[in-house]
Amino acid sequence: MPTVKKMDENAGLRDRCICARCPSYDDCTRKGKELLYCIEGKSSCKLERYGCVCGVCPVEKMKGFTGGYFCIGGKASR
Repeated sequence: MPTVKKMDENAGLRDRCICARCPSYDDCTRKGKELLYCIEGKSSCKLERYGCVCGVCPVEKMKGFTGGYFCIGGKASR
């Protein structure tokens, strides 16, 4: 279970997250209000690769992550 501090940090990062602007973000992910794949892990939805905005995401840059399609592949590693 995440700590309260980690949950608060993630809440702040959600405000900066741009997952919902991604071409691969679909109705299933919208319904589940899924975000922060780079930190929380891949989507519970079956997603198709229609484009990726991870490379311009402020969260990815703040955390020093690289890569993309975290919604499909899972959490980023440093």
